[in-house]
Amino acid sequence: MKESVRKLGLIGAGLWAMTEDRVNELVKDLVDRGDISKEEGKRTVQDLVEESRKQRIDLEKKISDKMQDAIAKADVFTRKDMNELEARLETLEDEVRKMKNKEKMFFK
Repeated sequence: MKESVRKLGLIGAGLWAMTEDRVNELVKDLVDRGDISKEEGKRTVQDLVEESRKQRIDLEKKISDKMQDAIAKADVFTRKDMNELEARLETLEDEVRKMKNKEKMFFK
């Protein structure tokens, strides 16, 4: 599990390191050398930036899914669990207050 998350993180770091500016530089060099036309360069930049965005979103989803899976398997107390417990506690506190009020009325 830890190894999978580590590998996903390394892949993501590599993709995110390839910024739009860096892509523009690489494509500009290709255009300057005459390897591709300006139009091809623009399309290439757009395609690479879009693909990088899609891969980043996919990576974030995979990491989130892995983390949720790990949390579920680890039987960790989650924020949802805490919210549910707080709601139950509030209900119990309300019941105790009601009982105390009834007791005060009874013993007057």
